[in-house]
Amino acid sequence: MRISTSQMYTNSVTSMLNQQSKLAATQQQLSTGKRILTPSDDPVGAVRSLELSRAQEQTEQYMRNSELLDSRLRLEESVVGSSIDVVQRIRELTVQANNDSQSNESRLSIASELRQQLDNLLAYANTKDSSGHFIFAGYQEGSAPFSKTANGYSYNGDDGQRQLQIGPSRRMADGDPGSDVYMSILNGNGQFIASAADGNTGTGIINAGSVANVQAFNHDTVSVRFNSETQYDILDSGGAVIDSGDYLSGGDIQVAGMSVNIKGTPAAGDEFTLEPSKRQDLFSMVEALALSLETPRKNPTERAEQHNEINTALSSFDRAIDHLIQKQSSIGARMESLQRQTDINSGASLQISENLSLINDLDYAEAISRFSQQQAALQAAQQAFAKTQGLSLFNYI
Repeated sequence: MRISTSQMYTNSVTSMLNQQSKLAATQQQLSTGKRILTPSDDPVGAVRSLELSRAQEQTEQYMRNSELLDSRLRLEESVVGSSIDVVQRIRELTVQANNDSQSNESRLSIASELRQQLDNLLAYANTKDSSGHFIFAGYQEGSAPFSKTANGYSYNGDDGQRQLQIGPSRRMADGDPGSDVYMSILNGNGQFIASAADGNTGTGIINAGSVANVQAFNHDTVSVRFNSETQYDILDSGGAVIDSGDYLSGGDIQVAGMSVNIKGTPAAGDEFTLEPSKRQDLFSMVEALALSLETPRKNPTERAEQHNEINTALSSFDRAIDHLIQKQSSIGARMESLQRQTDINSGASLQISENLSLINDLDYAEAISRFSQQQAALQAAQQAFAKTQGLSLFNYI
């Protein structure tokens, strides 16, 4: 077989270039620490690496969302907790104002502190987060959710709850609308509200009452109307008499599953109404009590009227505290669920990183050994080429 000089040169150069290419690829692997430099190095591994990288990016986004959500929920929990403290102080002032030893002047002083606490409560309800967004405004987070108007207190936000993705199949609200936290509190005892008619002339004082018979309680409105100081009739919502009884101060009156207690001396024609509880905003409750305490009372009838107003406010504040505690518990439950999901995300991120490492990371011991072999192969190819260059008849003529 005839082998030309040109062919020998070509084969030798091709061999050296191949060895140099392999050596350069190994050098790049050693410098980057990556086994796969191009998809052709490992097509299956490259596809799997791309899938894992996308999963890692998604998991990192879930973790960023979780951090934001945790910050918002912690702020909301703190604000609701501070609101509970304010309402508890308001309740203490209400109990203090209900004491017969208080004068008009002392109750006026209590009303002044009530208004200060009302301002504190309104400030908490209009809290902003670190980004300057109002946390109780729903989707309308750019404007203050609560404001005082000529007709009372209004909610300027909406009922929206922004949902954040914190897992592949898990979303969680980052807060609660103010309409649910501060504007939807059941007044009275939470089942019904007992109140005295404005035109009462006696000294009867009614308490908040309670539901004594759940089966008999049908959420109807009924009234207790006194025919005399010792006799009363029970009227339904249409004004028809459905029952009657003898009055004893401090004794329980039971009707339609409800039980109330009336003390004092009601006059003939005095009336007390029991009607289902309604949703009311917390700010108006405090405002109504402050107005009641700021109004001077000059005789026993007016003082009895004020006691009835204070009793109504006191039972409503109890419901407000329960309502806020439930909201705080709900926020705490979400934070606990968020922590569990965060732990799941952290574990998933670690697992994905380990799998990526198995696919992409270089085995340095194997690569260094291969690099040494490739260096030796390149040197051998170079030496062989040098020897081949010397194989010429001209060297022997």
